[in-house]
Amino acid sequence: MHQQDHNRTRVLALDTSTAALTAALLEGGALVDERHSLAERNHSIKLLPTVQSLMADNGWSGKSTELVAVGVGPGSYTGVRIAVTAGKTMAWAWDKPVIGVSSLEALALSGMHQAERAGAAGGRSGRILVYPLMDARRGQVYTAPFAWKGSGNKGLLDGAERHGEDGIRLFSLVAEEASRALQAEAEGADHPQAAGSVWFVGDTGAQQEALHGLQAQWGERVRVIPCGMEAGWIGRLGLRAYAAGERTDTHRLEPNYTQLAEAEAKLLAKERADRRQQ
Repeated sequence: MHQQDHNRTRVLALDTSTAALTAALLEGGALVDERHSLAERNHSIKLLPTVQSLMADNGWSGKSTELVAVGVGPGSYTGVRIAVTAGKTMAWAWDKPVIGVSSLEALALSGMHQAERAGAAGGRSGRILVYPLMDARRGQVYTAPFAWKGSGNKGLLDGAERHGEDGIRLFSLVAEEASRALQAEAEGADHPQAAGSVWFVGDTGAQQEALHGLQAQWGERVRVIPCGMEAGWIGRLGLRAYAAGERTDTHRLEPNYTQLAEAEAKLLAKERADRRQQ
């Protein structure tokens, strides 16, 4: 298939890494239809009926689908497995390619898209540092830093740049990192991680107290944007990878089971030990 043909590639996109089950159909980068469900404990029951209904309502079939894009996490251990297993099974049954993409990157794009629609990026100067958040409990989050310059000539997909790997981190350390980026910008430092503002998007509720503290310190330079996953961004990321020549062995596609970095794991263990001694 030639590069220009991807403008019409039909993509089925799936993600179950968060509390939201989401599936979408795209033709090229254009969203055809999208479905969401917040019944987290029923992802395994609801996913296939949701996909079947979505495809039937839009006159799609396995034969007419050209690519399956799946969010591989990180996120809920069981949840991530559901979409990956379903995506692999459908791709194998239909004899279609499957691409796994970062659920965190799709969540970051979902949050930026929501903010852009609300006009939140307008009039802001400097780089925006974006942290997508998924609650990992015990003060931890699944996250990765992305940089964005807001609305401009580039679309969201090309305008957002990854600045770190997906991982599970203590939110206290993420907050410190964000503060350093804001301080570097305030001091006029020529620092690659300096940021004019920091956005936290996605599942922000569990970190509400810490986020309020950051906002009290930095004012409007810290924005909190609660949002859910949009499978359309899973599809666009998958299509971009596919158009760039990336291919995934259907049987070897696996969820991203990330773990806490060693230094942060030691810090967390120390904090727990200190609490037990109090």
